[in-house]
This record gives sequence, structure tokens and C-alpha cells, in this order.
Amino acid sequence: MDISAQSPDIFVMHVAKKAILTLAVLCGIGFGAAAQSVVANDTLKVQFVSRTVNDFFAYWRKMPFKAVPERTITLITDIDASLLPDTVIGLPIVVLDNVDMLRKRKYRKLMREQVFKVKVDTIASDTIDVNLIRWNVSIKGKWLGIAVECGGDMGYIPDGRFVYDAVEKRWMASFYEELCEQKAKEDRLKFKHQ
Repeated sequence: MDISAQSPDIFVMHVAKKAILTLAVLCGIGFGAAAQSVVANDTLKVQFVSRTVNDFFAYWRKMPFKAVPERTITLITDIDASLLPDTVIGLPIVVLDNVDMLRKRKYRKLMREQVFKVKVDTIASDTIDVNLIRWNVSIKGKWLGIAVECGGDMGYIPDGRFVYDAVEKRWMASFYEELCEQKAKEDRLKFKHQ
């Protein structure tokens, strides 16, 4: 059907709808291009890890149960450790490149240690998640056993989430405690509307 043959008002509405749709698509592409131009370099990622490590251990130190190592905090990560802090919550940080470095420690008796694997994930061009995955490691001689703790029953919640705010042109940080509260609110609303 030829729209121009109908009344002029319908033709104008059709053209206006097309113009709005085209504008929305172009703006979306523009925002996408702006978000893609935001690149978190390695130095920025190390800063994200440092902030997450500080918040993670400060949060878990408040827990009534023993959730934080007593002597040292051992991190396994492939990021530049020279930019990480030397201590967190008064405990020294030991940074290892990989789990095989634990094997180099020779223990005659069974040694148990908590190790935290640092995982940095780029979720989107403007969103980076940092997770500290708790490993319970048992070492004796050359034998190495690893038990990985689960993340809980609320679904995926990162220990640190960094989102680039294109309006303010800066990275916004949210940490585990805040993200848990947001997730709990979302779940309550979801169940309330069912």
C-alpha cells in the first residue's frame, strides 16, 4: 500500500516514526562507539584489583566466623604485582604467578593454606568484574590438593564491579556487600510480583 496516497497526516506520522527510529539507532551506535573507546588498561585493572582486595578483606574481617587468613594473604594472579599494596588489613600480601609456585614450597608435614585466585573479567566494554576465588590448598611434599569454595546460593555476584560512566567520564565501583544488597532487593521484587 502506498502511504503517500493516503491522508497527509498519516504520511507525516510515518516519516516522523522513521526519523525517530533512525535517530534512536544512530544514538545507540554512537553510545556503543563511545563505550567501546573506553579501554581499561593493565594499570587500571591493577587498581581495580587493589581496591577489590582491600574491600574484600575488610568486609570478611567483620564476619563473626574465621573468614580471613591469620598470617598472610596469598594471591595467585597474572597481573603486575608491583602495583598491588604490600599489606591489607594489617596482613602482608604474598603474590604468586600460578599454582605451581605453591609446589616449590616443600613441606614435610601436611600444610593447609587459604589462597585467593584473582580473576579479572571484562564483562562488557564498559564493565569489569574482579573476583577473589577462595582456594583451600593442602600441600605435603610434591603433593598438592585444591578445594575451591563455591560462591554462595544467590547466583553470580562479583567481589568488585567497575562500570564506566560515560556521562561523568569515570569508573564507578561497587563491591560485594553493596552488590549482595542489590541482588537481594531484586530477588525480593521478583518474588513479590510472582
